[in-house]
Amino acid sequence: MDTVTPEYARLRSAITETLNAHDLLGVLPHGAPETEYDPEMGDFAALITAGTPNHPEVVATVWRKWFGDSQGDSTGEPEPPTPAMEALAADLQDIQSGFVNY
Repeated sequence: MDTVTPEYARLRSAITETLNAHDLLGVLPHGAPETEYDPEMGDFAALITAGTPNHPEVVATVWRKWFGDSQGDSTGEPEPPTPAMEALAADLQDIQSGFVNY
């Protein structure tokens, strides 16, 4: 059984709150659950704990992995990060700054 430290639980919670606040898909006001972005949260938590900076391109890569590009395609050349992804990346980087000692 995996043991989740309180620090890791706080990290996951902070990432979830941030993803929900940004709601890049715009689905939360339409009844999507608060856990809508849990798979993406897991990816971001892994990147943060590995020390990978959350640059906009990293956010775009994670987003594209789960949702494809603006046309729903997950193959081919990646699209550049959107302004919304850039804002999310900045907030994730702020979270990472607070969780540097894992």
